[in-house]
Amino acid sequence: MAKKRSKKGFIFLGIFVVVFIFAVFLALQKNSSLNSKDQIVVGFAQEPDSLHPLFQQMAVSTEMYALLFEDLVEYDNNWKLYPRLAESIPSLEKGGVEKLSGNRMRTTWKLKEGLKWSDGWPLTAHDFVFAHEVIMDNRVPVVSRDRDERIQKIEAKDDRTFVVTWKQPYAYYYLGHSFLPKHVLEKDFKEAPDKMDQSEYNRKPLGNGAYVLNEWKPGSYLSFSSNPNYFGEKPSINHVIYNVVTGGNTLESELVSGKIKAISTVGLNLPQALGFEERKRNDFNFYYIDGMVWEHVDVNLDDPILKERGVRQALLYGMNRVGMVEKLFSGKQAVSHSWLPPKHYGYNPNVKKYPYDPLKAEQILEDLGWKMGSSGVREKDGKKLEFTIMTTADNKARSDVQQLIQADWRKIGVKLEIKNQPAKVFFGETVHERKFQHFAMYAWVNSPQSDGESLWTIKNIPSKENNWQGQNNPGWRNEEANKIDIQVPVTLEESKRKELLSKEQEIWVEDLPALPLFWRVDISVTDKELENWKPTGTDTPVTWNAESWKYKML
Repeated sequence: MAKKRSKKGFIFLGIFVVVFIFAVFLALQKNSSLNSKDQIVVGFAQEPDSLHPLFQQMAVSTEMYALLFEDLVEYDNNWKLYPRLAESIPSLEKGGVEKLSGNRMRTTWKLKEGLKWSDGWPLTAHDFVFAHEVIMDNRVPVVSRDRDERIQKIEAKDDRTFVVTWKQPYAYYYLGHSFLPKHVLEKDFKEAPDKMDQSEYNRKPLGNGAYVLNEWKPGSYLSFSSNPNYFGEKPSINHVIYNVVTGGNTLESELVSGKIKAISTVGLNLPQALGFEERKRNDFNFYYIDGMVWEHVDVNLDDPILKERGVRQALLYGMNRVGMVEKLFSGKQAVSHSWLPPKHYGYNPNVKKYPYDPLKAEQILEDLGWKMGSSGVREKDGKKLEFTIMTTADNKARSDVQQLIQADWRKIGVKLEIKNQPAKVFFGETVHERKFQHFAMYAWVNSPQSDGESLWTIKNIPSKENNWQGQNNPGWRNEEANKIDIQVPVTLEESKRKELLSKEQEIWVEDLPALPLFWRVDISVTDKELENWKPTGTDTPVTWNAESWKYKML
C-alpha cells in the first residue's frame, strides 16, 4: 500500500521546484547577458598595478586608464593628434603659444564646455592646477615629475581656461597635462600626501571617460559601465568587463566558447597567436600591429663586474637575438639596436650593431682577464661570471627568451640563473626600487614623441632619496648623454631634436646600459562581430576609442 504524502512534503517539493526554476532562469539570464550586444567581455593576462594616473606603470594599467579618463589631447590609431578635452591645440602659428623673456614660454588652454567628472561635478581648470600641486610635492611618490618640473606655474584664469608658464621652451607642451578631481582628493592630499599611493582612489578612481568602474575583484575581473555624465558620444556598448585569464590556451578556449569577445593586447604572445590563427583564422579577427614596445634587459650598473663596459658588450655579442626572433616569433619581431624604434622620427639606423659573434665575445672577455675555469664558468680574481636574470613569472614568451639567453651565455663561459616574480612584485618593488641584482627583463612602451630624458638622465635614477622617482633603472651615468637628454625636450625644432637623438643613440649603443632585444608586435584577437577595435602599436591603448566599439547589426 502506498504511503500517503504529507502536506509538508508537497510544500517542500513545491519550494524546491520554484527554487530550481528560478536558478535555471538566472542561469539563462546570465548566459543571455553574456552574449548581449550591450556588453563586451575582454580577456587579458595581467592585472593593473594601480588605476591612479600618477602611480601606474604597467601597460595594462593604461588600457584601463583610457576607459576611465579622457586627456586634454590624444593620439588616434594613425598617430594623429586631436584635441579631446581642449577646444583646440595651441601652437606658435595659430596662437596659444608665446615665447617670453628669459627663454621662457607660455601656453594657454581652453577647455570644452560642459566637462564633468563621472559623479556630475564640473571638471575645471582648477583640477589641472591641483594635479600639478600634487605632483610637485616631493612627499607624493609619483612615478615621474619630469614634465611638471619644467613648469614655473599653472594658473586658472577661469573655470575653462588655464595658463602654463614654462621655465624654458618645451617641445612636448601639448602632451601629458595631468588633472585630478580636487573635490575628491584634496582632503587626502592635505592629510597624508605620502600615502596617496595607498588610497582607495587607486582601486576605484573617479574619472571623466566613457566608462566608470563598478567593481575590481582582484585576480578575477574589472567591471565597467557607461558614464552617464560623459561629455562625448554615448558608448555603443554599455558594459565592459575585463576578465583576468592567465595562460594563452585559456584565453583561446574562452574566446572560442564565447565567454569573452576579445583578447587584449596584453594577452597572447606571438607564438601563441600564430598557432591560434593557424587553427581558427576564419573564425576570428587577428590583429598584428608593428609596435613601439621595447623588450630589453636592464643591467644593474652598480654591480662591480657589470660596471665594465666590455663585459656588457661581450654579453650582447654572445646573445643570438636573430636566432631568438626566428625560433620563438617566426621572424615577425625585429631585433632592436637602441631604445628608439624604426618608426620614431629620431631613430638612427646607422648605430653600431652587435651581431651574434660568440668568438668575439670570448675574445673580449679573455682580454679583460676572464679566463675559463674548470667548471665551464669564467673566473677572475677569485670571482666567477655568474649572474641572475629576473622578469614576470607565468609569461612563457619571456621565459623562453631567458632560457635561450642562458644557453647562449653558457657557451661563452657565463652562468645565468633565472629568478622570476609575479608581475605586481616585479614592477611594484624589484624594478621600481632597483632591487634586481644583475638583470631585469621587461618592456618599455614608447610613444611617437619619446625621448631619453625619463629613461637615461642621472636625476631619474630611482633612489630612496628621491622617493624612487624616475625610470633610469640601470643607474646609467653618462654626462654627455645626460646633457643631450636635457636639451632634446627644450628644442622646438624637430630636425634639431633628431640630430641630438641620433648622437645620443651612438653613445648609448657603445655604453649599453641595457641589452636591447626586440620590438614587440601588438597582438589582439576579436570576435568577427565586433567593430571599431583599433589597436595602435604605441602607448595609446586599444581602449582609446572604446566608446565606439559595437557589434555588427544582424
